[in-house]
Amino acid sequence: MKDSEIINLGKAVFGIFFSIGTLCLLGALITKDSWFAGAGYLLIVFGVPVNLLCILGFLTYGVINTSRFKECMIAILILTANIPIAFTYAVIGLGYLN
Repeated sequence: MKDSEIINLGKAVFGIFFSIGTLCLLGALITKDSWFAGAGYLLIVFGVPVNLLCILGFLTYGVINTSRFKECMIAILILTANIPIAFTYAVIGLGYLN
């Protein structure tokens, strides 16, 4: 894999989960439909393992191919940016349900 492909893959995974999470949060807040809140919860349930597998994959690839380790760490940092965002969205969503 090229250096830019590694980082772009990390950005793509981040973007997909960020976009779907934002859609679920905004859908729940705008429409007041609990379906969006449930979808957001399921996104967290299924998104955490997918993101962890991606992080593990980048870490393994970086350890095996040490010339790409820095790019793998950048991709991992991009993916971990989803953690505080997901936490914030969950707090907002739980506040909405109450």
